[in-house]
Amino acid sequence: MNKVSTLKDFTKKAVEDFVQTVVFVDDKIYTSYSARPIDEKKQIASPGRRKPATKSAAEKKIDPPTQSLAVPDDDPNFSPHDIQASFAKKRIVCSLHQPRKRGVEGVSVGIKSDTYKLCSAADIVIIDWDLYGDAGVKARVLVENLIIQSLSEEPHQIRLVIIYTDSKNLFDITSQIHDQLSTKLSEAEYNGNDKCLAFHTTNARVVVLGKPGGTDRTEEEKAFEVTEAELANRAVLEFCKLADGMLQGGILLGLAAIRKNSRKILTRFHSGLDAAFLTHRALGLPHEEAFDHITPLLIAELEAILMDSLPDPLINDTVIGHWCKEIWHPAPHATEFIPKDIDPPSFAEDLCTKGMGIADSYDSGKSGFKKIIKDLKNKSPKWPSADAPAFTALTSYLSEDSTGADLRELSVLMSQRTSYDNQHYLSLGTIIRELEGEQRYLLCLQPTCDCIRLPQGRVATFIFCLLNAAKGAKATHVVRVEKDFVELVYKPDVSNCITLEFRPSKGMITAEDFQGYEWIAQLKTKHAQRAVEQFARQLSRVGLTESEWLRLRAR
Repeated sequence: MNKVSTLKDFTKKAVEDFVQTVVFVDDKIYTSYSARPIDEKKQIASPGRRKPATKSAAEKKIDPPTQSLAVPDDDPNFSPHDIQASFAKKRIVCSLHQPRKRGVEGVSVGIKSDTYKLCSAADIVIIDWDLYGDAGVKARVLVENLIIQSLSEEPHQIRLVIIYTDSKNLFDITSQIHDQLSTKLSEAEYNGNDKCLAFHTTNARVVVLGKPGGTDRTEEEKAFEVTEAELANRAVLEFCKLADGMLQGGILLGLAAIRKNSRKILTRFHSGLDAAFLTHRALGLPHEEAFDHITPLLIAELEAILMDSLPDPLINDTVIGHWCKEIWHPAPHATEFIPKDIDPPSFAEDLCTKGMGIADSYDSGKSGFKKIIKDLKNKSPKWPSADAPAFTALTSYLSEDSTGADLRELSVLMSQRTSYDNQHYLSLGTIIRELEGEQRYLLCLQPTCDCIRLPQGRVATFIFCLLNAAKGAKATHVVRVEKDFVELVYKPDVSNCITLEFRPSKGMITAEDFQGYEWIAQLKTKHAQRAVEQFARQLSRVGLTESEWLRLRAR
C-alpha cells in the first residue's frame, strides 16, 4: 500500500480496496428498438450484390425487439457508459439496472423484486429519483426497503445509497426520504457537515447528489453536484463517512484482504482432502464433532492472510499525527492535565507515537509534570496505584470524557467473544450473574470438553470462581451489563471456588437452563485458558518443610 499521510487518504484507500459492487438503477439505461416496416425506397440494393431470395416474405422471421445501452446522443445529460467507466477505473464492478415499468405502484422495486434483490447485495446503490415519471415514489420505496429490511435479513452490511437526480430541489428530496424513514426508524440522523443533503442510519448512509446543470440550485446544493465521470470518486468519499475512524479503516483493509485472497484460502482445502477429512471424521468420537473442526481451520487461514497481507505498521505515524492535530479536539480534562506551555495536540502526537518515551521529552519541573510521567513510566512503586489520579488523567487524555468509557469498551472488545446470534451456552470462560441475593458474578472454569454432549435431563456439575467487585483502579475484567460497565477482579483461589448444578436440555447448558442466573459474557479462548492456568497454578503449589532462615532470605 502506498504511504498515506492523512486519515482521509487512509480511509479512502481502505474503502477502494473494500468496495467491490455497485448497482445503478435508472429508467433510461436501455433504449428499445422494435421491428419496423421496411421502407422499400431506402432498401434498394445495388444490382449484382443482392443475393437471390431463398424464402418467401411470409416465411421470413422478424427478430424480436432488442435493447442496447442508451448513447449520449439520446440525452446529452445522461451517459450510463461514463458512470460504469468511472467505477471501472477503480476496479469496482458497476451493474446497470433498469427496473420494469409495468406493475402496481412500487411493486417493481418491492422486497420480492429483482431490483431489490440485486441492490441488497451491493455495497453502493445509486438510484435515479424520477423513475418513469413517478416523482420519487419507487425510489422512496427502494431506499426504505434497502435500509429497514436489511436490518432484519442477510446480508447485514454497511451500505451507501445515493439518489442521483437532475431535479432542481435536492433539499426537498432529502426531506421526503428522511421523513419516510423516520416513521419506522428513529436512528436517521443528519450531520452538520452534510448540510441536510445526507444522513446516517444504523447501517447506511443516504446522500442526494445532483446532476450538473441545475441553475436554480442553492450554493449548498451545488456542492452536491457531480458529473457521471466523477460519480465513482464521489461515491467512495461518501462511503468513507461510514467508516471514518482509524480502526474502521484498518478493519476494512483486513476484510478487503480476505476478499482478494478467497481463492488462495479455498485452494488450501481442495477436493483432494475430502477423503482424508472423512477418515478423520470416521475415527473421531463422536464422529459428528469433526465438522466443528472446520471453523478453527478457517480462522487460522484468515489470520495468516491478514498477517501476511496487511501493511506493517497498519497505521503509520504520519496518519496518527494527522489525527492528533486535525481530527482530535482536546477536552477540558486533557488541557488541565498538561502544563499551559505545552501544546495539547503536540503532546497527543508524542504520546501516540512514542508511548511512555515521552518521559524524557518534557521538562517542566515547576509543575512536576515530568516527574509524574517518569513515575508512570517506571511503574514504581506500583502502577497505577502509585499515582491513581495521574494514571487516570494520562489514560483518558485522548478520550472525549474523563470517565474512560471508551477504554472499557475496547477492553471488552479485546477480551470477550462477540455474540452475533445471541445464542448463549455455558462453557469455559463464560461469565454469569446471580439474579437474586448478592447478584454475584461467576467465571466458569469447566473444561470445554466437559461442557458438551451432556446427557439430556441429567444434572451436570460445573466449577466456577467468584469475580469480586473491583475497588479503585484494581480490575482484571470489565463486562458490559446493559448500558453500564462493571469492573471485576479475578482471584484464582480455592476459597473463591464454588460448584453449581444445571440440568441440560439440548446436550449443553443453554441460556434457558440457567435457573437463577443470567449469561453476561464469554471470554475469548486464550483469555479463558489463562484464567484456568492461573487457577491450576494455585492448586499445584507444593507445601514442604524447609529452613525458615533460608526461606526468608529467598523472598
